[in-house]
Amino acid sequence: MSDEQTCQRCGEPVELDREDFELFERMHPECFHFAFEHDLNKPGLSVDEDCGDPACPAAS
Repeated sequence: MSDEQTCQRCGEPVELDREDFELFERMHPECFHFAFEHDLNKPGLSVDEDCGDPACPAAS
């Protein structure tokens, strides 16, 4: 069995502790945000737009 952790959303390797990898549903934290949190208040919000969450990757 390989120790490589692969993101379920983008398919790229993820370098998180195993417990954090499971916490984020086997995704990068950014991918998790876009999959589950980003457009909660504004359905259909583009990933290029800041959703208002202080941790939003689009805000930087």
